[in-house]
Amino acid sequence: MQMLGGLIYGIIVFCLYAYMFKKRKKQASSALKKGIVQFFNRLPMILAIFLLIGLFDVFVPKEVVSSVVGGGRGIVSVILSVFMGAVMMGPVATSYPLGAMLLCKGAAVSAVAAFLYSWVMLGVTVVPFEISVFGGRFALVRNMFAFIGAVVMGLLTSLVLTGGPF
Repeated sequence: MQMLGGLIYGIIVFCLYAYMFKKRKKQASSALKKGIVQFFNRLPMILAIFLLIGLFDVFVPKEVVSSVVGGGRGIVSVILSVFMGAVMMGPVATSYPLGAMLLCKGAAVSAVAAFLYSWVMLGVTVVPFEISVFGGRFALVRNMFAFIGAVVMGLLTSLVLTGGPF
């Protein structure tokens, strides 16, 4: 089913490019070149992250994952996942395979949802930049709300998908 979704997405992108090449060849050509350059610029990071995910899959036993972020840990697993997601960096698309692997290894749905949300919304690595642009108070308040939001979204996601908060 996932392969079908990717195929449909690829067909839509191809059709849109074909349409744009017909309507505005110069702009479409420029967009295609920029897209290819961006793809190759990001490829090393994406490959490195997938390599790390593979190593994590091989060397971290299922028991360790379920004991740290499993359903039996309750709210602790959600909060730990928020902190783990906050320190992660890289393209957000690489977080989804990691989330799927965590689920396969026994992580709670609430913990994985909180991890994915915090990867996107909490960025410990970009806090200095955020402070320099928006100020310290704004960065603190925004990250506080993002932390609370990650916990709430993790619990709500689990409630919707599994019928329980953990």
